[in-house]
Amino acid sequence: MRAIDGSKFKAVNNRDRNFTLAKMKRRAEVIDKSIERYLRQLDAMDQGSAVVTEAQTTRLKEKITSLTEEVQQLQSIEIQRTETPDQQVSLTDPDARSMNANCGLQRADGYR
Repeated sequence: MRAIDGSKFKAVNNRDRNFTLAKMKRRAEVIDKSIERYLRQLDAMDQGSAVVTEAQTTRLKEKITSLTEEVQQLQSIEIQRTETPDQQVSLTDPDARSMNANCGLQRADGYR
């Protein structure tokens, strides 16, 4: 959104491609929990507590690899984020920023 004489204009940016410190911390926590859950599932499979197929094991390993790659991407974005004055990075539209909308009850990507 862009405020001009009280008018607001929405930015062309996806919320998932705008990164703030809080968003990155939340995503990192979700990734860590998911990796831990997948590793526990692999351990249970190794102990033979359930009938396991090779496809299940391969799928869990692929999920862990994918999440590990996402962590690396977040680390790269974190470097970019710390170098910006307002501590935000928008990948789609570099000028867009996450800001309060509707009296601070919601967040929207827009222009300042």
